[in-house]
Amino acid sequence: MTASPLAQKVLALPYDERERLLAELLDSLHDGNTGEVVQGDVWDRSWAAELDARLNGLEDGSVATVPADQVLAEMRAGVLPARR
Repeated sequence: MTASPLAQKVLALPYDERERLLAELLDSLHDGNTGEVVQGDVWDRSWAAELDARLNGLEDGSVATVPADQVLAEMRAGVLPARR
């Protein structure tokens, strides 16, 4: 099957099925280490893992917190670069 007949079949699918297929195809292109844009379930799982790691770090004491007013003061003093 060439790409053109395949594309015609895909385009004939209902919108929600095309959307699901597109998400699956995009997920298949991203291995998580490329820096490419990640969406859908991959995004959700990635953020859940990141949040778990941050929470675990706070709970086990391996991550130190810095009060917001200290961070803002350091940014104003030029110690930390301001983010846009």
